[in-house]
Amino acid sequence: MATSVLFGCSQNTTSEISQTVSSFAASDSFGIQCAEKQAPTVSDAELTGITLVGRAIAQAPFATSAAEIVSYDSCTDKLYVVNAQAKIIDVLELDSSTKPTPSGQIDLQSAARHSGIEIGAANSVSANNGLVAVAIENLNKQQNGIIALYRSDTLELITTYAAGALPDMVSFSKDGRYLAAANEGEPNADYSIDPEGSVTLVDMSNGPLNANSPLDAKVSQIDFRAFNSGEYRHSELTNKVRVSAPTATVAQDLEPEYLTFGDNGKLYVALQENNALAAIDVATASIDSIFGLGGKSWEDSKLDASNKDKKLGNFQSYPMLEGLYMPDSITSYSVNGATYIMTANEGDGREYGIEVTQKQCDEKGYEWDGDDYQDTVEYSTKTDFCIAYVDEVRGSKLKVDANHPLAEALKDKKQLGRLKVIKPQGTLSADEKVQAFGSRSFSIWDESGKRVFDSGDDFARITLDANPNHFNSTNDNNTSADDRSDDKGAEPEAIEVAKINGRQYAFIGLERQGGIMVYDVTQPAESRFITYVNNRNFDEPVCTQVDEEGECSNGIYNPQAGDLGPESIKYFTRSGDHFIAVGNEVSGSTSVYRVEF
Repeated sequence: MATSVLFGCSQNTTSEISQTVSSFAASDSFGIQCAEKQAPTVSDAELTGITLVGRAIAQAPFATSAAEIVSYDSCTDKLYVVNAQAKIIDVLELDSSTKPTPSGQIDLQSAARHSGIEIGAANSVSANNGLVAVAIENLNKQQNGIIALYRSDTLELITTYAAGALPDMVSFSKDGRYLAAANEGEPNADYSIDPEGSVTLVDMSNGPLNANSPLDAKVSQIDFRAFNSGEYRHSELTNKVRVSAPTATVAQDLEPEYLTFGDNGKLYVALQENNALAAIDVATASIDSIFGLGGKSWEDSKLDASNKDKKLGNFQSYPMLEGLYMPDSITSYSVNGATYIMTANEGDGREYGIEVTQKQCDEKGYEWDGDDYQDTVEYSTKTDFCIAYVDEVRGSKLKVDANHPLAEALKDKKQLGRLKVIKPQGTLSADEKVQAFGSRSFSIWDESGKRVFDSGDDFARITLDANPNHFNSTNDNNTSADDRSDDKGAEPEAIEVAKINGRQYAFIGLERQGGIMVYDVTQPAESRFITYVNNRNFDEPVCTQVDEEGECSNGIYNPQAGDLGPESIKYFTRSGDHFIAVGNEVSGSTSVYRVEF
Protein backbone atom coordinates (compact mmCIF):
# COMPACT_ATOMS: atom_id res chain seq x y z
CA MET A 1 0.00 0.00 0.00
CA ALA A 2 1.04 3.61 -0.42
CA THR A 3 2.74 5.35 2.46
CA SER A 4 1.57 8.70 3.79
CA VAL A 5 4.96 10.32 3.99
CA LEU A 6 5.74 13.96 3.42
CA PHE A 7 8.97 15.34 2.15
CA GLY A 8 10.65 17.88 -0.01
CA CYS A 9 13.64 20.14 -0.36
CA SER A 10 15.44 21.58 2.60
CA GLN A 11 15.08 25.26 1.90
CA ASN A 12 11.47 25.61 3.16
CA THR A 13 9.66 25.11 6.47
CA THR A 14 6.73 22.84 7.26
CA SER A 15 4.26 25.69 7.46
CA GLU A 16 5.29 27.00 4.06
CA ILE A 17 4.40 23.71 2.40
CA SER A 18 0.71 23.87 3.19
CA GLN A 19 0.20 27.55 2.50
CA THR A 20 0.22 28.79 -1.06
CA VAL A 21 0.85 27.90 -4.66
CA SER A 22 4.38 29.25 -4.59
CA SER A 23 5.66 27.18 -1.68
CA PHE A 24 5.61 23.62 -2.87
CA ALA A 25 8.95 22.55 -1.57
CA ALA A 26 9.35 20.85 1.80
CA SER A 27 11.42 20.46 4.90
CA ASP A 28 14.22 18.11 5.73
CA SER A 29 12.01 16.96 8.59
CA PHE A 30 9.98 15.09 5.97
CA GLY A 31 12.76 12.73 5.05
CA ILE A 32 14.49 13.96 1.91
CA GLN A 33 17.81 15.62 2.52
CA CYS A 34 18.50 17.90 -0.40
CA ALA A 35 22.10 18.84 -0.96
CA GLU A 36 22.94 22.51 -1.07
CA LYS A 37 22.60 23.63 -4.66
CA GLN A 38 25.09 26.00 -6.23
CA ALA A 39 23.23 28.67 -8.14
CA PRO A 40 23.96 28.73 -11.86
CA THR A 41 26.48 31.28 -12.99
CA VAL A 42 24.86 34.47 -14.23
CA SER A 43 26.58 36.57 -16.88
CA ASP A 44 25.84 38.34 -20.11
CA ALA A 45 27.47 35.59 -22.15
CA GLU A 46 25.38 34.14 -24.99
CA LEU A 47 24.95 30.45 -25.75
CA THR A 48 27.32 29.21 -28.44
CA GLY A 49 26.78 25.46 -28.43
CA ILE A 50 26.23 22.22 -26.54
CA THR A 51 28.88 19.61 -25.76
CA LEU A 52 28.22 15.93 -25.02
CA VAL A 53 29.23 15.06 -21.46
CA GLY A 54 28.20 11.42 -21.32
CA ARG A 55 25.48 8.89 -21.98
CA ALA A 56 23.85 5.91 -20.33
CA ILE A 57 22.39 2.99 -22.27
CA ALA A 58 19.39 1.07 -20.97
CA GLN A 59 19.41 -2.69 -20.75
CA ALA A 60 16.71 -3.36 -23.31
CA PRO A 61 16.25 -4.64 -26.85
CA PHE A 62 16.80 -2.23 -29.73
CA ALA A 63 13.99 0.23 -30.53
CA THR A 64 11.75 -0.59 -27.56
CA SER A 65 11.36 2.94 -26.15
CA ALA A 66 13.88 2.20 -23.41
CA ALA A 67 14.82 5.85 -22.94
CA GLU A 68 11.72 7.66 -24.08
CA ILE A 69 11.16 10.50 -21.59
CA VAL A 70 13.74 11.95 -19.19
CA SER A 71 13.31 14.25 -16.19
CA TYR A 72 15.62 15.69 -13.51
CA ASP A 73 15.04 16.00 -9.77
CA SER A 74 17.11 18.65 -8.02
CA CYS A 75 16.54 17.11 -4.58
CA THR A 76 18.21 13.81 -5.36
CA ASP A 77 20.33 15.23 -8.19
CA LYS A 78 19.34 12.35 -10.45
CA LEU A 79 17.70 11.68 -13.80
CA TYR A 80 14.54 9.59 -14.09
CA VAL A 81 14.00 7.88 -17.45
CA VAL A 82 10.99 6.01 -18.85
CA ASN A 83 11.80 2.45 -19.91
CA ALA A 84 8.39 2.01 -21.48
CA GLN A 85 7.96 -1.66 -22.33
CA ALA A 86 9.86 -2.86 -19.27
CA LYS A 87 7.34 -0.93 -17.11
CA ILE A 88 10.08 0.66 -15.06
CA ILE A 89 11.67 4.04 -14.49
CA ASP A 90 15.45 3.90 -14.72
CA VAL A 91 17.28 6.12 -12.24
CA LEU A 92 20.60 7.63 -13.33
CA GLU A 93 23.07 9.24 -10.97
CA LEU A 94 25.41 12.00 -12.14
CA ASP A 95 29.12 12.13 -11.39
CA SER A 96 31.17 15.28 -10.88
CA SER A 97 31.27 15.91 -14.63
CA THR A 98 27.50 15.19 -14.90
CA LYS A 99 28.03 11.95 -16.77
CA PRO A 100 25.00 9.66 -16.15
CA THR A 101 25.24 6.09 -14.90
CA PRO A 102 22.47 3.67 -13.82
CA SER A 103 21.82 3.61 -10.07
CA GLY A 104 18.40 2.06 -9.57
CA GLN A 105 14.89 1.50 -10.86
CA ILE A 106 11.28 2.18 -9.96
CA ASP A 107 9.23 -0.96 -10.50
CA LEU A 108 5.82 0.30 -11.58
CA GLN A 109 4.05 -2.87 -10.51
CA SER A 110 3.71 -1.21 -7.10
CA ALA A 111 1.43 1.34 -8.78
CA ALA A 112 -0.52 -1.48 -10.45
CA ARG A 113 -1.16 -3.15 -7.10
CA HIS A 114 -2.17 0.11 -5.44
CA SER A 115 -4.55 1.16 -8.22
CA GLY A 116 -6.00 -2.29 -8.79
CA ILE A 117 -5.45 -2.29 -12.56
CA GLU A 118 -3.23 -4.27 -14.86
CA ILE A 119 -0.78 -1.78 -16.31
CA GLY A 120 0.63 -1.46 -19.78
CA ALA A 121 3.55 0.71 -20.84
CA ALA A 122 4.86 3.72 -18.97
CA ASN A 123 4.60 6.75 -21.25
CA SER A 124 6.00 9.73 -19.36
CA VAL A 125 7.81 10.83 -16.22
CA SER A 126 8.11 14.19 -14.49
CA ALA A 127 10.20 14.93 -11.38
CA ASN A 128 9.87 17.93 -9.10
CA ASN A 129 11.25 18.68 -5.63
CA GLY A 130 11.43 15.12 -4.40
CA LEU A 131 8.38 13.82 -6.24
CA VAL A 132 8.36 11.60 -9.33
CA ALA A 133 5.14 11.32 -11.33
CA VAL A 134 4.65 8.61 -13.96
CA ALA A 135 1.91 8.35 -16.61
CA ILE A 136 1.00 4.69 -17.07
CA GLU A 137 -1.49 3.26 -19.54
CA ASN A 138 -3.88 0.42 -18.80
CA LEU A 139 -2.94 -2.99 -20.17
CA ASN A 140 -6.08 -2.47 -22.24
CA LYS A 141 -5.11 0.87 -23.78
CA GLN A 142 -8.72 1.89 -24.34
CA GLN A 143 -9.44 1.73 -20.61
CA ASN A 144 -8.40 4.34 -18.05
CA GLY A 145 -4.80 4.55 -16.91
CA ILE A 146 -3.17 6.15 -13.88
CA ILE A 147 -0.70 8.71 -12.66
CA ALA A 148 1.65 7.17 -10.09
CA LEU A 149 3.45 9.36 -7.56
CA TYR A 150 6.74 8.26 -5.99
CA ARG A 151 9.36 9.61 -3.61
CA SER A 152 12.56 10.37 -5.48
CA ASP A 153 14.87 9.42 -2.61
CA THR A 154 13.57 5.98 -1.59
CA LEU A 155 11.65 5.29 -4.84
CA GLU A 156 8.70 4.40 -2.63
CA LEU A 157 5.15 4.74 -3.95
CA ILE A 158 3.10 7.52 -2.33
CA THR A 159 -0.20 7.10 -4.16
CA THR A 160 -1.87 6.78 -7.55
CA TYR A 161 -4.45 8.99 -9.26
CA ALA A 162 -6.99 7.86 -11.83
CA ALA A 163 -6.39 9.22 -15.33
CA GLY A 164 -8.14 8.85 -18.68
CA ALA A 165 -7.48 6.39 -21.47
CA LEU A 166 -3.83 6.26 -22.55
CA PRO A 167 -2.20 8.97 -20.41
CA ASP A 168 0.58 9.91 -22.81
CA MET A 169 2.31 12.76 -21.01
CA VAL A 170 2.52 13.97 -17.41
CA SER A 171 3.96 17.17 -16.01
CA PHE A 172 4.19 19.22 -12.85
CA SER A 173 3.34 22.90 -12.90
CA LYS A 174 6.36 25.12 -12.35
CA ASP A 175 5.39 25.79 -8.74
CA GLY A 176 4.79 22.09 -8.06
CA ARG A 177 1.17 22.51 -6.97
CA TYR A 178 -0.43 20.78 -9.95
CA LEU A 179 0.02 17.60 -11.92
CA ALA A 180 -1.54 17.16 -15.34
CA ALA A 181 -1.77 14.27 -17.77
CA ALA A 182 -2.71 14.37 -21.45
CA ASN A 183 -4.93 11.34 -22.04
CA GLU A 184 -4.78 10.53 -25.74
CA GLY A 185 -7.76 8.17 -25.89
CA GLU A 186 -6.42 6.33 -28.93
CA PRO A 187 -8.75 3.83 -30.68
CA ASN A 188 -8.12 0.09 -30.75
CA ALA A 189 -6.66 -1.70 -33.74
CA ASP A 190 -9.86 -2.18 -35.73
CA TYR A 191 -11.34 1.17 -34.69
CA SER A 192 -14.29 -0.54 -32.99
CA ILE A 193 -13.57 1.17 -29.66
CA ASP A 194 -12.60 4.84 -29.53
CA PRO A 195 -12.34 6.29 -26.01
CA GLU A 196 -12.63 10.01 -25.45
CA GLY A 197 -9.55 12.17 -25.19
CA SER A 198 -9.24 14.03 -21.90
CA VAL A 199 -6.93 15.86 -19.50
CA THR A 200 -6.40 14.90 -15.86
CA LEU A 201 -5.58 17.80 -13.51
CA VAL A 202 -4.46 17.06 -9.95
CA ASP A 203 -4.42 19.91 -7.41
CA MET A 204 -2.05 18.81 -4.65
CA SER A 205 -2.46 21.86 -2.39
CA ASN A 206 -4.32 19.63 0.08
CA GLY A 207 -2.11 16.61 -0.51
CA PRO A 208 0.29 14.98 -0.64
CA LEU A 209 2.13 18.17 0.28
CA ASN A 210 -0.20 19.14 3.13
CA ALA A 211 0.68 17.60 6.48
CA ASN A 212 -2.96 17.52 7.60
CA SER A 213 -4.26 15.42 4.69
CA PRO A 214 -1.32 13.99 2.78
CA LEU A 215 -3.25 12.06 0.16
CA ASP A 216 -6.31 14.27 -0.20
CA ALA A 217 -5.56 15.82 -3.58
CA LYS A 218 -8.32 17.14 -5.83
CA VAL A 219 -8.48 15.27 -9.15
CA SER A 220 -10.40 16.77 -12.09
CA GLN A 221 -11.11 14.85 -15.28
CA ILE A 222 -11.53 17.43 -18.08
CA ASP A 223 -13.34 16.19 -21.18
CA PHE A 224 -14.36 17.74 -24.51
CA ARG A 225 -18.00 16.62 -24.64
CA ALA A 226 -19.31 20.20 -24.72
CA PHE A 227 -17.77 20.48 -28.21
CA ASN A 228 -19.70 17.50 -29.62
CA SER A 229 -22.15 18.11 -32.43
CA GLY A 230 -25.37 19.46 -30.97
CA GLU A 231 -23.74 20.59 -27.73
CA TYR A 232 -23.50 24.21 -26.64
CA ARG A 233 -19.82 24.77 -27.53
CA HIS A 234 -19.71 22.97 -30.85
CA SER A 235 -20.00 26.24 -32.79
CA GLU A 236 -16.70 27.43 -31.27
CA LEU A 237 -14.75 24.95 -33.38
CA THR A 238 -13.44 26.45 -36.61
CA ASN A 239 -12.59 24.47 -39.73
CA LYS A 240 -8.94 24.71 -38.71
CA VAL A 241 -9.63 22.14 -35.96
CA ARG A 242 -9.34 18.85 -37.78
CA VAL A 243 -12.08 16.39 -36.78
CA SER A 244 -11.71 13.58 -39.25
CA ALA A 245 -12.81 10.18 -37.95
CA PRO A 246 -16.07 9.34 -39.72
CA THR A 247 -17.92 7.72 -36.81
CA ALA A 248 -16.36 9.48 -33.80
CA THR A 249 -17.76 12.29 -31.71
CA VAL A 250 -15.62 15.38 -31.31
CA ALA A 251 -14.69 14.27 -27.79
CA GLN A 252 -13.54 10.91 -29.17
CA ASP A 253 -11.68 12.43 -32.10
CA LEU A 254 -9.70 14.98 -30.06
CA GLU A 255 -6.49 13.29 -28.90
CA PRO A 256 -4.38 15.17 -26.31
CA GLU A 257 -0.72 14.41 -26.93
CA TYR A 258 1.36 16.80 -24.85
CA LEU A 259 0.88 19.70 -22.45
CA THR A 260 2.64 22.65 -20.85
CA PHE A 261 1.79 24.92 -17.92
CA GLY A 262 1.99 28.57 -18.95
CA ASP A 263 2.96 31.41 -16.65
CA ASN A 264 -0.48 32.93 -17.21
CA GLY A 265 -2.51 30.37 -15.28
CA LYS A 266 -3.31 28.34 -18.39
CA LEU A 267 -2.53 24.77 -19.29
CA TYR A 268 -1.92 24.36 -23.02
CA VAL A 269 -2.59 20.98 -24.58
CA ALA A 270 -1.45 19.76 -28.00
CA LEU A 271 -4.19 17.96 -29.93
CA GLN A 272 -1.78 16.53 -32.45
CA GLU A 273 -3.95 14.65 -34.93
CA ASN A 274 -6.47 17.49 -34.78
CA ASN A 275 -3.87 20.17 -35.63
CA ALA A 276 -4.98 22.25 -32.66
CA LEU A 277 -4.14 23.51 -29.18
CA ALA A 278 -6.52 23.63 -26.23
CA ALA A 279 -6.19 26.24 -23.50
CA ILE A 280 -7.38 25.17 -20.04
CA ASP A 281 -7.90 27.50 -17.09
CA VAL A 282 -6.04 25.77 -14.27
CA ALA A 283 -7.86 27.46 -11.38
CA THR A 284 -11.30 26.34 -12.58
CA ALA A 285 -10.19 23.14 -14.37
CA SER A 286 -12.21 24.18 -17.41
CA ILE A 287 -11.49 24.56 -21.12
CA ASP A 288 -11.10 28.17 -22.23
CA SER A 289 -10.78 27.57 -25.93
CA ILE A 290 -9.62 25.31 -28.72
CA PHE A 291 -7.81 26.95 -31.59
CA GLY A 292 -6.82 25.29 -34.83
CA LEU A 293 -3.35 25.95 -36.16
CA GLY A 294 -4.03 25.85 -39.88
CA GLY A 295 -1.33 25.05 -42.41
CA LYS A 296 2.06 26.28 -43.56
CA SER A 297 2.32 27.05 -47.25
CA TRP A 298 5.15 25.38 -49.15
CA GLU A 299 5.22 28.30 -51.57
CA ASP A 300 7.88 30.33 -49.78
CA SER A 301 9.60 27.50 -47.91
CA LYS A 302 10.87 24.50 -49.85
CA LEU A 303 10.96 20.77 -49.21
CA ASP A 304 12.30 17.55 -50.66
CA ALA A 305 9.06 15.57 -51.04
CA SER A 306 10.29 12.40 -52.78
CA ASN A 307 12.33 9.38 -51.79
CA LYS A 308 12.46 8.24 -55.43
CA ASP A 309 14.10 11.22 -57.14
CA LYS A 310 17.65 9.90 -56.61
CA LYS A 311 18.71 13.31 -55.32
CA LEU A 312 19.35 14.33 -51.73
CA GLY A 313 18.04 17.79 -50.92
CA ASN A 314 15.93 18.22 -54.04
CA PHE A 315 14.19 21.29 -52.62
CA GLN A 316 11.13 22.57 -54.46
CA SER A 317 8.31 24.96 -53.65
CA TYR A 318 4.66 24.09 -54.27
CA PRO A 319 2.19 27.00 -53.95
CA MET A 320 -0.95 24.88 -53.42
CA LEU A 321 0.67 22.48 -50.93
CA GLU A 322 0.50 23.11 -47.20
CA GLY A 323 1.77 21.23 -44.19
CA LEU A 324 -0.52 20.94 -41.17
CA TYR A 325 1.55 21.70 -38.07
CA MET A 326 0.19 18.84 -35.92
CA PRO A 327 2.59 19.41 -32.99
CA ASP A 328 3.84 16.63 -30.77
CA SER A 329 5.87 18.12 -27.89
CA ILE A 330 5.08 21.66 -26.79
CA THR A 331 6.49 24.03 -24.17
CA SER A 332 5.85 27.60 -23.08
CA TYR A 333 7.70 30.67 -21.85
CA SER A 334 7.11 34.34 -21.14
CA VAL A 335 8.56 37.52 -22.63
CA ASN A 336 7.64 40.91 -21.15
CA GLY A 337 4.61 39.43 -19.42
CA ALA A 338 3.25 37.71 -22.54
CA THR A 339 3.02 33.92 -22.76
CA TYR A 340 4.18 32.05 -25.86
CA ILE A 341 3.74 28.41 -26.81
CA MET A 342 6.45 26.61 -28.78
CA THR A 343 5.58 23.54 -30.83
CA ALA A 344 7.61 20.77 -32.46
CA ASN A 345 5.58 20.23 -35.62
CA GLU A 346 5.95 16.50 -36.19
CA GLY A 347 2.67 15.67 -37.94
CA ASP A 348 0.84 12.40 -37.44
CA GLY A 349 -1.40 10.30 -39.66
CA ARG A 350 -3.93 7.78 -38.47
CA GLU A 351 -3.85 4.16 -39.57
CA TYR A 352 -5.52 1.35 -37.69
CA GLY A 353 -5.84 -2.24 -38.74
CA ILE A 354 -5.62 -5.93 -37.87
CA GLU A 355 -3.88 -9.08 -39.08
CA VAL A 356 -6.53 -11.27 -40.72
CA THR A 357 -7.15 -13.16 -43.95
CA GLN A 358 -8.36 -11.34 -47.04
CA LYS A 359 -11.70 -13.09 -46.69
CA GLN A 360 -12.16 -11.82 -43.15
CA CYS A 361 -11.07 -8.35 -44.23
CA ASP A 362 -13.62 -8.28 -47.03
CA GLU A 363 -16.35 -9.50 -44.68
CA LYS A 364 -15.63 -6.61 -42.34
CA GLY A 365 -15.71 -4.13 -45.20
CA TYR A 366 -12.15 -2.97 -44.53
CA GLU A 367 -9.29 -2.28 -46.97
CA TRP A 368 -6.96 -5.18 -47.73
CA ASP A 369 -3.31 -4.11 -47.73
CA GLY A 370 -1.61 -7.34 -48.80
CA ASP A 371 -1.30 -9.32 -52.03
CA ASP A 372 -4.59 -10.12 -53.73
CA TYR A 373 -5.57 -13.75 -53.02
CA GLN A 374 -9.05 -13.65 -54.61
CA ASP A 375 -10.26 -17.07 -55.82
CA THR A 376 -7.27 -18.87 -54.30
CA VAL A 377 -6.76 -21.04 -51.22
CA GLU A 378 -4.77 -18.21 -49.64
CA TYR A 379 -7.90 -16.03 -49.71
CA SER A 380 -9.15 -17.66 -46.52
CA THR A 381 -5.90 -18.98 -45.05
CA LYS A 382 -3.09 -16.43 -45.40
CA THR A 383 -3.07 -13.36 -43.17
CA ASP A 384 -1.78 -9.86 -43.77
CA PHE A 385 -2.59 -6.33 -42.72
CA CYS A 386 -6.20 -5.25 -43.07
CA ILE A 387 -6.83 -1.51 -42.79
CA ALA A 388 -9.80 -0.52 -40.66
CA TYR A 389 -9.15 3.20 -41.05
CA VAL A 390 -6.49 5.33 -42.71
CA ASP A 391 -6.38 9.06 -43.38
CA GLU A 392 -3.27 9.23 -45.55
CA VAL A 393 -2.67 8.54 -49.21
CA ARG A 394 0.23 8.89 -51.64
CA GLY A 395 0.13 12.00 -53.79
CA SER A 396 -0.19 9.86 -56.91
CA LYS A 397 -3.41 8.30 -55.54
CA LEU A 398 -4.95 11.58 -54.42
CA LYS A 399 -8.14 12.49 -56.25
CA VAL A 400 -7.81 16.06 -57.55
CA ASP A 401 -9.54 18.13 -60.19
CA ALA A 402 -7.72 17.93 -63.54
CA ASN A 403 -7.24 21.70 -63.41
CA HIS A 404 -5.58 21.65 -60.00
CA PRO A 405 -2.21 23.51 -60.13
CA LEU A 406 -0.49 20.45 -58.61
CA ALA A 407 -2.19 17.82 -60.77
CA GLU A 408 0.94 17.07 -62.81
CA ALA A 409 3.33 17.21 -59.85
CA LEU A 410 1.12 14.72 -57.99
CA LYS A 411 1.50 12.21 -60.83
CA ASP A 412 5.30 12.48 -60.77
CA LYS A 413 7.02 10.30 -58.15
CA LYS A 414 10.05 12.61 -58.36
CA GLN A 415 7.89 15.50 -57.15
CA LEU A 416 4.72 14.92 -55.10
CA GLY A 417 3.69 11.46 -56.28
CA ARG A 418 5.35 9.78 -53.31
CA LEU A 419 4.44 12.35 -50.64
CA LYS A 420 2.02 11.12 -47.99
CA VAL A 421 -0.87 13.57 -47.86
CA ILE A 422 -4.20 13.80 -46.10
CA LYS A 423 -6.92 11.79 -47.78
CA PRO A 424 -10.04 13.88 -48.44
CA GLN A 425 -13.52 12.42 -48.47
CA GLY A 426 -14.01 13.38 -52.12
CA THR A 427 -12.09 14.96 -54.98
CA LEU A 428 -10.08 18.10 -54.26
CA SER A 429 -11.30 21.02 -56.35
CA ALA A 430 -8.84 23.17 -58.28
CA ASP A 431 -8.79 25.84 -55.55
CA GLU A 432 -8.34 23.49 -52.57
CA LYS A 433 -4.90 22.98 -51.08
CA VAL A 434 -3.21 19.61 -50.88
CA GLN A 435 -2.38 18.98 -47.21
CA ALA A 436 0.65 17.09 -45.92
CA PHE A 437 1.41 15.85 -42.41
CA GLY A 438 3.60 18.16 -40.32
CA SER A 439 5.48 21.29 -41.28
CA ARG A 440 9.09 20.07 -40.79
CA SER A 441 9.69 23.01 -38.43
CA PHE A 442 9.11 24.43 -34.98
CA SER A 443 6.76 27.35 -34.37
CA ILE A 444 6.00 29.95 -31.72
CA TRP A 445 2.39 31.00 -31.03
CA ASP A 446 0.89 33.71 -28.84
CA GLU A 447 -1.82 33.09 -26.24
CA SER A 448 -4.61 33.41 -28.81
CA GLY A 449 -3.09 30.86 -31.18
CA LYS A 450 -1.60 33.36 -33.63
CA ARG A 451 1.68 32.21 -35.11
CA VAL A 452 4.51 34.67 -34.52
CA PHE A 453 7.43 32.55 -35.81
CA ASP A 454 8.15 29.45 -37.86
CA SER A 455 11.57 28.01 -38.68
CA GLY A 456 10.53 27.47 -42.31
CA ASP A 457 12.84 25.03 -44.11
CA ASP A 458 15.80 25.62 -41.75
CA PHE A 459 15.87 22.06 -40.45
CA ALA A 460 16.12 20.50 -43.90
CA ARG A 461 18.86 22.83 -45.10
CA ILE A 462 20.87 22.61 -41.89
CA THR A 463 20.73 18.80 -41.68
CA LEU A 464 21.65 18.51 -45.37
CA ASP A 465 24.74 20.65 -44.78
CA ALA A 466 25.67 18.65 -41.67
CA ASN A 467 25.25 15.18 -43.23
CA PRO A 468 25.00 15.56 -47.02
CA ASN A 469 25.12 11.81 -47.67
CA HIS A 470 22.52 10.91 -45.05
CA PHE A 471 19.81 13.51 -45.56
CA ASN A 472 16.31 12.56 -44.34
CA SER A 473 17.41 9.22 -42.89
CA THR A 474 15.19 7.21 -40.61
CA ASN A 475 16.20 6.53 -37.01
CA ASP A 476 16.64 2.75 -37.05
CA ASN A 477 18.83 2.33 -40.14
CA ASN A 478 22.09 4.10 -40.98
CA THR A 479 21.85 3.34 -44.71
CA SER A 480 18.46 4.98 -45.20
CA ALA A 481 19.22 8.35 -46.82
CA ASP A 482 16.15 10.01 -48.40
CA ASP A 483 13.89 7.46 -46.70
CA ARG A 484 11.85 10.12 -44.86
CA SER A 485 11.54 12.68 -47.65
CA ASP A 486 8.10 11.41 -48.66
CA ASP A 487 6.94 11.36 -45.04
CA LYS A 488 7.75 14.18 -42.61
CA GLY A 489 11.42 14.85 -43.19
CA ALA A 490 13.68 15.09 -40.15
CA GLU A 491 10.51 15.05 -37.99
CA PRO A 492 10.71 17.57 -35.13
CA GLU A 493 9.64 15.67 -32.03
CA ALA A 494 11.04 17.03 -28.75
CA ILE A 495 11.17 20.63 -27.57
CA GLU A 496 12.43 22.44 -24.46
CA VAL A 497 12.97 26.08 -23.53
CA ALA A 498 15.40 27.53 -20.99
CA LYS A 499 16.03 31.01 -19.65
CA ILE A 500 19.77 31.49 -19.22
CA ASN A 501 21.64 34.74 -18.58
CA GLY A 502 18.55 36.78 -19.33
CA ARG A 503 17.97 35.14 -22.73
CA GLN A 504 15.57 32.41 -23.84
CA TYR A 505 16.82 29.37 -25.75
CA ALA A 506 14.90 26.61 -27.52
CA PHE A 507 16.20 23.05 -27.98
CA ILE A 508 14.45 20.94 -30.62
CA GLY A 509 15.06 17.21 -31.14
CA LEU A 510 14.72 15.66 -34.60
CA GLU A 511 13.23 12.20 -34.17
CA ARG A 512 14.23 10.66 -37.52
CA GLN A 513 17.43 12.43 -38.55
CA GLY A 514 18.62 12.75 -34.98
CA GLY A 515 20.30 15.63 -33.24
CA ILE A 516 19.36 18.82 -31.42
CA MET A 517 18.66 22.21 -32.97
CA VAL A 518 19.33 25.25 -30.78
CA TYR A 519 17.64 28.64 -31.32
CA ASP A 520 17.66 31.96 -29.50
CA VAL A 521 13.97 32.77 -28.99
CA THR A 522 14.38 35.80 -26.73
CA GLN A 523 12.53 37.91 -29.27
CA PRO A 524 9.91 35.40 -30.47
CA ALA A 525 9.21 36.95 -33.87
CA GLU A 526 12.94 37.31 -34.55
CA SER A 527 14.13 33.90 -33.33
CA ARG A 528 17.46 32.84 -34.78
CA PHE A 529 19.36 29.59 -35.27
CA ILE A 530 22.49 29.05 -33.17
CA THR A 531 23.76 25.51 -33.68
CA TYR A 532 22.94 21.91 -34.55
CA VAL A 533 24.57 18.90 -32.87
CA ASN A 534 23.91 15.29 -33.83
CA ASN A 535 25.57 12.55 -31.79
CA ARG A 536 24.92 9.92 -34.44
CA ASN A 537 27.55 7.95 -36.32
CA PHE A 538 26.19 7.03 -39.76
CA ASP A 539 29.32 4.98 -40.49
CA GLU A 540 28.33 2.37 -37.91
CA PRO A 541 25.48 -0.17 -38.19
CA VAL A 542 22.62 0.47 -35.76
CA CYS A 543 22.84 -3.06 -34.33
CA THR A 544 25.65 -5.55 -33.85
CA GLN A 545 24.04 -7.49 -36.70
CA VAL A 546 22.13 -5.93 -39.60
CA ASP A 547 20.76 -7.35 -42.84
CA GLU A 548 21.69 -6.32 -46.37
CA GLU A 549 19.34 -3.31 -46.16
CA GLY A 550 20.92 -2.10 -42.91
CA GLU A 551 17.96 -3.17 -40.77
CA CYS A 552 18.63 -4.50 -37.27
CA SER A 553 18.49 -8.30 -37.38
CA ASN A 554 19.35 -9.32 -33.81
CA GLY A 555 17.76 -6.66 -31.59
CA ILE A 556 21.11 -5.72 -30.02
CA TYR A 557 21.98 -2.03 -30.26
CA ASN A 558 25.46 -1.04 -31.37
CA PRO A 559 26.62 1.75 -28.99
CA GLN A 560 29.05 3.04 -31.62
CA ALA A 561 26.08 4.15 -33.74
CA GLY A 562 25.38 6.96 -31.29
CA ASP A 563 22.00 8.36 -30.32
CA LEU A 564 18.92 7.38 -32.34
CA GLY A 565 15.45 8.88 -32.07
CA PRO A 566 15.50 11.83 -29.63
CA GLU A 567 12.08 11.80 -27.98
CA SER A 568 12.45 14.22 -25.05
CA ILE A 569 14.71 17.01 -23.78
CA LYS A 570 15.02 18.29 -20.21
CA TYR A 571 16.98 21.39 -19.18
CA PHE A 572 18.52 21.53 -15.70
CA THR A 573 21.26 23.29 -13.74
CA ARG A 574 23.87 21.62 -11.61
CA SER A 575 27.09 22.72 -9.90
CA GLY A 576 26.68 26.18 -11.33
CA ASP A 577 26.49 24.94 -14.92
CA HIS A 578 23.68 24.43 -17.42
CA PHE A 579 22.76 21.10 -19.05
CA ILE A 580 20.19 19.34 -21.17
CA ALA A 581 19.37 15.64 -20.93
CA VAL A 582 18.04 13.90 -24.04
CA GLY A 583 16.07 10.65 -24.08
CA ASN A 584 16.64 8.65 -27.30
CA GLU A 585 13.97 5.97 -27.63
CA VAL A 586 15.41 3.91 -30.51
CA SER A 587 18.96 3.56 -29.16
CA GLY A 588 17.71 3.43 -25.57
CA SER A 589 20.34 5.98 -24.59
CA THR A 590 20.12 9.00 -22.31
CA SER A 591 22.63 11.70 -23.24
CA VAL A 592 23.68 14.73 -21.23
CA TYR A 593 25.01 17.89 -22.90
CA ARG A 594 26.64 20.87 -21.23
CA VAL A 595 25.52 24.24 -22.52
CA GLU A 596 28.48 26.33 -23.63
CA PHE A 597 28.85 30.14 -23.67
